[in-house]
Amino acid sequence: MQTVLSQRSTAFKAATGAKAPRVRPASRLIVRAVAEAEAPAAVEEKKQQERKLSPLARGGTLSGDLAAGKDAGDKAKAAAVGVATTGTFLAIVDGKFRDDRWVEGRWDLSRFAAKDGTTDWDKVIDAEIARRKLLEDNPIPSTNEEPVLFDTGEIPWWAWVKRFHLPEAEKLNGRAAMVGYVLAGFVDLISGAGLVDQQESFFGKLVLHLTVFGILFIRSSADLDNYKNLLDEATFYDKQWQATWDGVTRPSETQQ
Repeated sequence: MQTVLSQRSTAFKAATGAKAPRVRPASRLIVRAVAEAEAPAAVEEKKQQERKLSPLARGGTLSGDLAAGKDAGDKAKAAAVGVATTGTFLAIVDGKFRDDRWVEGRWDLSRFAAKDGTTDWDKVIDAEIARRKLLEDNPIPSTNEEPVLFDTGEIPWWAWVKRFHLPEAEKLNGRAAMVGYVLAGFVDLISGAGLVDQQESFFGKLVLHLTVFGILFIRSSADLDNYKNLLDEATFYDKQWQATWDGVTRPSETQQ
């Protein structure tokens, strides 16, 4: 049966002029398959290199040594601040502050150069904060032989604004917008006045100012404790004076 079929297939091919299918070597097929499999991996690796680091990969949204994490070691914190892991950095040696970037009582700004050659003021601020924290935890006497000549006034004003004020302003603006939107919706439900009508009314302007100033004065829950401590401090001496009269008959103020 197989012989008959083979003869018929051969006769059909001879009559139609069809060519036998070309068989590729197995080695060439394997090489092509491997190349096709490696191509996406190379593209993905290139994308990973070009992709910016996520907040988790670069240590979160915190700055300075806090970006290394609360359980990080000294080397990890130093790397987060931009300090090399070799040499003497932020240390107390023989009762004196020692740092390879601290030269003649000031920070050597050339050691804080960014990739474009300009001074990375964020690193300077981080180093100065770390130095002051170190001296606060480990007080050392100041001497005329090694005076501190560095002044934070040398840091440009825009560096302070960019580092501290802009993030705070962004947070406050977001909170004010959210709280204001909720209050505006609440007023709309009660009075039926829309946003435009509320802005033109006295009550709407009052609520707007209360929202803005409330957000400015109470930026976080810790501020409530700060105001409470401030109130206790303001009334401390009065409470102390009142306590001196406990169990004692207090004379009348009109009594001579």
